[in-house]
Amino acid sequence: MRAGKNQAATSQITAAPKRALCAALLAALLLGNIFAQKAGGAAQRLFEEGAEFQADRAWWNASEKYQEALKINPAYADAWYRLAQCVYEMDSPETALDHLQNAKKYAPGRPDILNLEGMALISLGRLDEAQKIFEDIQKKYPNDIESRFGLAELNLFRGRVSGAESLYSDALKRDPQNAKALLSLALISAELGKDRAAERFASQAIQAHADNPQAHYVASYLDFKKGDIASAERRCLAAIQVAPEYTEAYELLALIYFRQGRYSEVIDLADWSLSRDRNRGEAWYIKGLSEFKMNKVEGAIKTWNLGLEAVPQDETMRAAFELLVRENIDLEDSRRKEWAKFHVQKALDYAKKYAGPQMRYEYQAALRLEPLNHQARSAFSRLLRGQGFSENYLAQIKFIQENETLQAAIESRKSEGRPLSDDEQKAALVRLSDTVEGYESLLQNTLAAKWNVNPFFLNKTRWTIGLYYMPSNEPLSHPDLGRVASEHLAVLFKGLLGTNVLVLPKEGTTYGAAYADARKNGCDYFVILNARESERDIKFLAEMNSARTGTLAQKFEVFKTGNNRYAAALLSLRQGILDVLPIRARLLERSGNDVLVDIGRTEGMVKGAKFAVVRKGALKTADSGRGLRYEKDDLLGIVTLTDVAEDISEGVLGGTGFYDRVNARDELVLLELPKEKDGDDASAQAAQDSAPAADQNGNPADGSAVEAAADDPLRGAASKAPRVPALIDIIRKID
Repeated sequence: MRAGKNQAATSQITAAPKRALCAALLAALLLGNIFAQKAGGAAQRLFEEGAEFQADRAWWNASEKYQEALKINPAYADAWYRLAQCVYEMDSPETALDHLQNAKKYAPGRPDILNLEGMALISLGRLDEAQKIFEDIQKKYPNDIESRFGLAELNLFRGRVSGAESLYSDALKRDPQNAKALLSLALISAELGKDRAAERFASQAIQAHADNPQAHYVASYLDFKKGDIASAERRCLAAIQVAPEYTEAYELLALIYFRQGRYSEVIDLADWSLSRDRNRGEAWYIKGLSEFKMNKVEGAIKTWNLGLEAVPQDETMRAAFELLVRENIDLEDSRRKEWAKFHVQKALDYAKKYAGPQMRYEYQAALRLEPLNHQARSAFSRLLRGQGFSENYLAQIKFIQENETLQAAIESRKSEGRPLSDDEQKAALVRLSDTVEGYESLLQNTLAAKWNVNPFFLNKTRWTIGLYYMPSNEPLSHPDLGRVASEHLAVLFKGLLGTNVLVLPKEGTTYGAAYADARKNGCDYFVILNARESERDIKFLAEMNSARTGTLAQKFEVFKTGNNRYAAALLSLRQGILDVLPIRARLLERSGNDVLVDIGRTEGMVKGAKFAVVRKGALKTADSGRGLRYEKDDLLGIVTLTDVAEDISEGVLGGTGFYDRVNARDELVLLELPKEKDGDDASAQAAQDSAPAADQNGNPADGSAVEAAADDPLRGAASKAPRVPALIDIIRKID
């Protein structure tokens, strides 16, 4: 009995700590649940706050709330997904993919997460990966609309607009009031020329989603394209009324006001946009352009200068800025030195890649801004020397010597705290002087000396072309793009190696007005230019017509994407025009059958080139198509080049017949170039940058011009990639 009692007592004593331990554990568990509930509640509240910001398109604020929620609960799949949505809207698809990987970890297989992953992959150009994701979703969820939207965008990126239309229509059948389907179909219908269908879809979207700012925005965009500016303004203001922070709507409203000539209001809108994001290149551009239209030149220069500091890669803004500087700022203005630095640095970057054509383009751009820039002038002269143009090299270094640009560079280094020693200064000046003397001695026995002519004073204008830019109904990121491009193109035709083509840019209204103006101004051809662009590409459409007959000579369609696309497209258009212009020259002097003509290696000439000699004033553009024509009686003889210098050549005259009628100032037109060139490849490439390159029929004189264009990445042939319609930029932003 005692033993039993003792055992029971022992059991009671042992059980007491166990009960205490259990009670403590239970209390801890309850307390943990309370803390977890509080933490979960805090994360939920932050998530809801983020969702409110996201609904107002305040992506930064929404992202902050979602990140705070994830600090409390790292396994919050919805927060990861919403955070990915926000950074995707802020144009950070790579970061969005990272967040989506976390979302998939805690919510695998969710179609909304996978659809956003596919859209982010499209943004990164990984189209095949995106297509696989959307197709897998379709297999598992045949009625999923978002994956259809993804496949439709893939069709747009691949240039299959009709295929995209079919997919959006299919989505609309499954959800007849879906805003994205309606608005996408409105935009695609407009792209396909189905204006009534476009208006119908836009109206349906507004009726079904009056509180959706994107519905009003798309309707305004389509009205703008149609030229109904009053309706575009009303609908754009409606979008802003629904969403007062809708940045894209303010940008469209600025374009609407610009079209109406309400430049002060455009400037106010641009300032509003820049107060929220200093890196919005479109806002800087349109503000400066409005100031330019108001004749506030200094204001425009200041605005564009600040804009290029914020967005240095905006090529169109830089081109507009530099055109304005060239026309309005004195050559002695100290600011030109700073503005030229951009192109000098870019040329140095190209030098690391041994990219000669690009270097030449950038150095020429720098010298247009600051002709006395010693660094650019010296580097450019060395390029000419390397390409075999010794006479042009001598002209450049004599310019450096006569304008004391070397001394100015030495003083500039001193002011920057990088002085040269007295010995270094003397050595530099002596080297320059010795180089000039050496090349002058070397070039004493040139053709110029033999015939006693100075090639640098020759008027080498062969062609006069009227260039007419047409106003665009497209809501371009850079309004007035056609004007900027045409005026810049005219500058690019004024190459160092002789102004062979004089381009006269003017605003055009119709084909008839351009034709009449070109004839009045004695042009050989007139070109009608149209410009288009999206966020990622640029396209120039041009028609080249005979100013004599008005008939079409050549069509050009140049499309470029990626970095430096503006310059690449413009240079490609220039090359296209040069490639169909026949090579012409003039007979300068004659001594028996020996003749001197004003064409040389700077225009791609080599020994053995043959020219027809035509009576002065008898050459005419062809009645239709490319090339030149002349009457049989106006053909006076044949000249074959025997000695080719840089800017002039000597030839032998033959085929004059019994009555020799060849005189100085008669014209020459290229018949053929020899099959094998003796010239240097580098000099031939340089010549093709600024000289006509066709025979008398408007066909390439040989294959070199076409091959060079294909090999030159700055100029190049048009991109083979399909052009992505501008509407996709809007479609991708529709929620």
